[in-house]
Amino acid sequence: MKRKLAFLGAILLAAFIFTYEGNTYRTHALDEEDQAWIDEAGEALQKIVEEREIMALVYLCDELPIRSEADNSSAIAGTATSGQMVEILDVAVDEDYQVWEKVSAEISGKTYVGYIPRDHLACSDERFLEWEELYGMNPGAEVMLAEENATGVYADIEEFPESYRPALQALKQQHPNWTFVRQNTGLDFQTVVNNELQGGKSLVYKSYGDYCKEGQHSPNWYFASEDVLKLYMDPRNALQENAIFQFEQLTYNESYHTEEAVKNFLEGTFMNSSQNAPGTDMKFYHIFWTIGAEENRQVSPFHLAARVLQEQGQGTSPLISGIYPGYEGYYNYFNVGASGSTNEQVIINGLNYAKNNNWRGAYYSILGGAEVISANYIRKGQDTLYLQKFNVSPTASNPIYTHQYMQNISAPTTEALSIKKLYESAGALENTFVFKIPVYENMPASPCPMPTSSTNVVLQVPSGYDAAAIYVDGVAYTPQVRNNRRIVTLPDGNAQAAVVYRYNANGAPIGMYVWTMEYRNNAYVATEQPELTDLLTYHGFSIRITGKAGIRFKTGISTDLRARLLNGGVNGYSLKEYGTLVMNNANRASYPMIKGGEKVISGLAYGTNADGSHQDSIYETVSGRYRYTSVLVGLPSSQYKVEYAFRGYIILNKDGRDITIYGPVQARSIYALAEMVLNMGTYQPGSAADTFLRKLISDAQ
Repeated sequence: MKRKLAFLGAILLAAFIFTYEGNTYRTHALDEEDQAWIDEAGEALQKIVEEREIMALVYLCDELPIRSEADNSSAIAGTATSGQMVEILDVAVDEDYQVWEKVSAEISGKTYVGYIPRDHLACSDERFLEWEELYGMNPGAEVMLAEENATGVYADIEEFPESYRPALQALKQQHPNWTFVRQNTGLDFQTVVNNELQGGKSLVYKSYGDYCKEGQHSPNWYFASEDVLKLYMDPRNALQENAIFQFEQLTYNESYHTEEAVKNFLEGTFMNSSQNAPGTDMKFYHIFWTIGAEENRQVSPFHLAARVLQEQGQGTSPLISGIYPGYEGYYNYFNVGASGSTNEQVIINGLNYAKNNNWRGAYYSILGGAEVISANYIRKGQDTLYLQKFNVSPTASNPIYTHQYMQNISAPTTEALSIKKLYESAGALENTFVFKIPVYENMPASPCPMPTSSTNVVLQVPSGYDAAAIYVDGVAYTPQVRNNRRIVTLPDGNAQAAVVYRYNANGAPIGMYVWTMEYRNNAYVATEQPELTDLLTYHGFSIRITGKAGIRFKTGISTDLRARLLNGGVNGYSLKEYGTLVMNNANRASYPMIKGGEKVISGLAYGTNADGSHQDSIYETVSGRYRYTSVLVGLPSSQYKVEYAFRGYIILNKDGRDITIYGPVQARSIYALAEMVLNMGTYQPGSAADTFLRKLISDAQ
């Protein structure tokens, strides 16, 4: 056998070298002795295949045809991209002594069976690798290894973008047996981030800084900010020993997925070996190991143990207490189906799932959860921790961004560390691991950093308000929309207030809603101020019908609210000043319409004048609101058609700090108002007012 192995290996190696160097040299056809040896190798492989599935990944290519026969000229049965998981079924050697693996690949929900050259498959299954070495069925590996040792350039790493390579190179130098497979997602990085921010897909725990949060999802969980999501989604941040195992395939490998390693890992946790698992006479470590190793499942017991520890923490959840009223004896160790916006919803939904699937006791709960992970995730193309959280595989059975096991964005990283510790305790870190690492289009030049601050404002806008524009300190911002919240990114941490407006069917503003803001702990905190709702209201325009042509703008404030602001205040805010701002509407495109702004005129209605005198002008009182006005007069006829913008403003004070809040902007021209009044038939034809308005219109021609 050894003589034959050396003979066949030499022929295969020579054939590979010629192919590798681009030579068209063709060896002789297989002789009977060679064919007998290959047949023997195939029979030995079949014994392994019958006992367990052998999984591998397509690599060292962008995409690769799956051939109907072990022949480069045969028909294409399907096409696999780099990172595609396949199951090895058989082996063949063509007349050029090229080794082919017969594989089955599930791509986008459809199964393809055919042949792929061995040189394009990365596999970590040790029984398969031992078989290959015995029968000389992977000569290309020797050539590649010789090339890499001579040049220091690794073929697998060269497949990755430059920004990935330094970290991968460092890992390869530490662990030469590790193989890195590029997974081509074909997805734009920012597009992926935008999708993962929607629908409550991405959460962070309450212990994260406010600059990592975008509103509360449930008692202990918050919607993740864009920057912290980028940190965990960027695969380059996980290219170090403590995090790399989130890219490991989660299939079973008997040589290092040992029962003893699982036992050692669980010591010091609520699943230690001091007592039996609930409802059984077995220890947790034995349950994980036996379930993971079963032939029809073949899922890493390390993954199962680490996942339960990630989900259950200290083991105090009602989901695994076995005594929750109405669900006595039922357990849900993997939190399958345990979702909701309150703790009670999470518990009930999770225990309903357990009860409906008859998960009585720890064994059946872990068995059921393992079957969910194996059948619905690993075998469907979500075969790494990363892909179970971020489904970015275009060839997985489920559409991208859907069917994601967890919402916690840090879970893959946390579980990866647990799994690394398991392998370390088993003395298996130098084994032949294969890591499938996603690559996106248009990635940032360097890995996304951990955020330390944020100038985002997160608002939950009440129903009925126009959320297309958020006004922060009088300036309009177009918000991003995520998880029923509006997110506005501000230039600094100095903002004071945010406002949205309500409009009627004709586009006239009929209300406003106010938030006050503080910047603390490197993030904005926006506080709703429902008592300041409709703080300033719009009451229309009017036009002068005698004397100099002029346009009047009316703003209102509640008589009761004003009284409270002047006597004791509202939530600590007291009234200091209010009035009206005016500017040429065309200038709003270049200049903000705010108090003190360039090209903005300010008229005081309540407050202290420049000479120290007190001003309190009330034009009229209607329906419990004081109305004050601003009148623009003396315009030359050349400006009758010019639109002028008006808005009310108010200055409140709290703890010695002024805050300015702005009403909605409305714009009109004298000419348009005159036409509107005439069309309404307000004045008798020929009357002084009618004559005045008609002259105004004619003068504007």
